[in-house]
Amino acid sequence: MLTDLRLALRHLAKARGFALIATFTLAIGIGSSTAMFSTLRALVMHPFDYPESEKIVQVWSGDGWPLSPADFHDLHEQNTSFTDFGVYQPGSVNVGTERAQAVAGVRATSGVLRAFGVQPFRGRFLEPADEVEGAAPVAIVSYGLWQQTFGGTPDLVGQTVRLNSRNVTVVGIMPADFEFAAPWMRTQDCQVWTPYIWGEDEREQRDSHYLCGVARLHNGATVGSADAEIKSIGTQLTALYPDSNTRKEFLVRSLHYEMTNDVGGQVWLLFGAVALVLLVACANVASMLLARSAQRQGEFGVRVALGATRSRLVRLALTESLVLAALGATVGLAFSYGGIEVLKLIAPTSEARKAAIALDAAALLFALGATVLTTLLAGIPPALAAARTSLVGVIRSDARGAVGSRARHHMLRALIIAQIAVAFVLANGAALFSASYFKILEQNQSLSTDLVLSAKLNLRSDAYDDNEDRVRFWSKLTEHLQAIPGVTSVGLTSKLPLEGGSNTNALVNDETYDPTQRRTSVERSSVTTDYFATMGITLLQGRNLTATDDMTEDGHLGVVVNRAFVEKAWPDKSPIGEIFRANQPEDPWYTATVVGVVENVRQWSATAEPQPEMYTTPPRHWGETVHINLRSTQPASFLAPQLRAAITELDHELALENVRTLNQVVNDATAGERAVAGLVNFFMVAALGLVAVGLYGTLSYHIVQRTREIGVRMAIGAMSGDILRLVFGQGLRWVGMGIVIGIAGTFALSSLLTSVAYDMDGITALPLSLSTAAVGTAAVLATWIPAWRASRLNPIQALHMD
Repeated sequence: MLTDLRLALRHLAKARGFALIATFTLAIGIGSSTAMFSTLRALVMHPFDYPESEKIVQVWSGDGWPLSPADFHDLHEQNTSFTDFGVYQPGSVNVGTERAQAVAGVRATSGVLRAFGVQPFRGRFLEPADEVEGAAPVAIVSYGLWQQTFGGTPDLVGQTVRLNSRNVTVVGIMPADFEFAAPWMRTQDCQVWTPYIWGEDEREQRDSHYLCGVARLHNGATVGSADAEIKSIGTQLTALYPDSNTRKEFLVRSLHYEMTNDVGGQVWLLFGAVALVLLVACANVASMLLARSAQRQGEFGVRVALGATRSRLVRLALTESLVLAALGATVGLAFSYGGIEVLKLIAPTSEARKAAIALDAAALLFALGATVLTTLLAGIPPALAAARTSLVGVIRSDARGAVGSRARHHMLRALIIAQIAVAFVLANGAALFSASYFKILEQNQSLSTDLVLSAKLNLRSDAYDDNEDRVRFWSKLTEHLQAIPGVTSVGLTSKLPLEGGSNTNALVNDETYDPTQRRTSVERSSVTTDYFATMGITLLQGRNLTATDDMTEDGHLGVVVNRAFVEKAWPDKSPIGEIFRANQPEDPWYTATVVGVVENVRQWSATAEPQPEMYTTPPRHWGETVHINLRSTQPASFLAPQLRAAITELDHELALENVRTLNQVVNDATAGERAVAGLVNFFMVAALGLVAVGLYGTLSYHIVQRTREIGVRMAIGAMSGDILRLVFGQGLRWVGMGIVIGIAGTFALSSLLTSVAYDMDGITALPLSLSTAAVGTAAVLATWIPAWRASRLNPIQALHMD
């Protein structure tokens, strides 16, 4: 074996150009697939590292529907499946005083952190006694917050810190590698856990759903058995509370499913795309090795004459492939390291998940497996050709060795056609995802502007416990912001478009309350009167909101609704003056009169269909968190310092977060789709480049093999154009066959492609045309150069060529 390795290294040293191209070709395939495998493992296959993580589950009132306080307490008391069960509510936390910073945090019951099975690095968990109203305020902080904000103070546990303008005692610090995996906080790293203090009568609420439930299974319990038990308890609750629980379908799902379901399909798709690139790279190197083996027929013939067996020839060919694969893997690991850093930048996930995307032992083991696979895929075709070496055939061949075997030519053609077909499938996927991404941007175009600056502000502190205090603060802030030079309008809202929502059920027209019937779900937003003008949302009918809409003369709310609400509730008449109310048996918390209609904006995500929505004036509905929006006549990013100064002037312990333009809001909301489209396009370009190199090399090899034939043709009268058409036509036939097979492969994979591409119902003419153009252009360029060189051959030199 060592002799074979030395021989392979000598041969490659003599053909440095070939060795360099083959090494970098395999490096692209192995490096990109290793980087993508690391991403797949971190985001889908092994997204967290908790003790017995398969026992951690999420508990819902329905598919992604949070729990109500009363339902949680009933489930907590009656279940036998969980050792620990708690609920939490995400929210921002203002840390510090003069230079307060906003960090992600949760209000959690005592069972939440215990369910993850990770002990605090220092201190203790939250306890049930911490949840009692009037208890001393406490908190647990993350290791990162301890180090970065509190300077790693050794005795932080037991000390008092300032959180949300309150003095809070730190009772615990979580470990450095602990990650709070929460479906509602996929892109955030939780830094603070405070106890959930149950408000007066809150434990009895069943109509309000805002608590995310997490639990750890008992030994012997399974997700299925726990789900069955929770459903059984839910059936009993429906019988006891038909008005509130009739349509609730309680369920239990694994935390792994909840954290990977949304991204799993796209990441697996990208891994499949990069696997295709690896296949193209292997086929490319196999074709180059196959062409090289034709030049070694004389050498192989001599070896056969001296007694070499076929297995010996196969081993020689595979050894050369192994050396190239090893070199490719070495360079590929450097590529994969750079690729991982790029993936960390574009992956729409939390910093903790990004840190898990690494060139670790699992990734290195995958790279080793990819190297072995590459050795076989790239080495088998030339090995088979070497095994067919016949001493008689070598002796009978032309002394110049100008003609290769028919089997080798067929194998080369098959490899090139296969590469073109795979590249076509990738090109079609790239066209499909690019079209999908641009469609998403087009549908959210009304929000894509740099003239509006947006920021979030949290008022969780004792100073703003009363709604009246919050209303006064927002009124003062609006006055300060309107006075900033360059600001044309200020709009406040309880929730920003594209980032989630809050909804209620409504009775419209002649509907009456019936707990067994599903009524219209309506998104609910509290906004100031200048909100629509600030955001650029078009008023379609009626009028804008006014301050008096908080309560009209007949005791109703004056509300503005969106077009989706009108199309669902009043498709054939004017909605102005129509009345709807809350879907409750008596004393609804609102009865509303429609005063205006505005254009739709997407609420839950950039791809979610617009839902019926109502906008109300704020005084009755302000919560603790509000989104501030400033419109300017110039790019609004320059307003950020003035905005921070205005907040500090009113309350220096408040911290702004997510300060960005609306254009950045749209970019953040479409980050996942943009990353997928960009990566598929990158893989497509890599595949096309490899195909072009392979096609160019194979045609060049054929020209060398047919040099004397071309010389004869030109000697008997063939013109340069005839030779050009001959060689160019041969290449185009291969390209055409590859595209036809690629079209068939694309349609075979159409259901998979369209299932993960937004708003794509099937393979259409546009992506097929773009794919054909991309593959055809690369192939034509790769084919034209060797064809042009063949047409410029000197017939005298060709006939005398040895």
